[in-house]
Amino acid sequence: MDSSADAVHQTMRERGTVYGEPHHSHKNIGLEWTGILQQFYGIELPSPIPAHVVELMMASFKIHRAVRVFHKDNYIDCRAYLEFAEHGHEHPNEPFVRHKL
Repeated sequence: MDSSADAVHQTMRERGTVYGEPHHSHKNIGLEWTGILQQFYGIELPSPIPAHVVELMMASFKIHRAVRVFHKDNYIDCRAYLEFAEHGHEHPNEPFVRHKL
């Protein structure tokens, strides 16, 4: 494993210790964002924003930041969000456990 992947997985472990299982947290963020969008636009979405879509949106946010200024954390976080999204999209409703290795 290269040092870039090591940094990503170390960050995943550290943040997992603080924030818990990522898909659970991102699912709740999806529920919150769904409510905000529905209220703002006066619409009802067909379903809550799924965790893997929240994770893709967070990766996009990190890319947006990286365009403006170099900060290594943006790249590390973006890789982590993409790994979460890949897992969540392929295995809906399963916890992300790879970061515990």
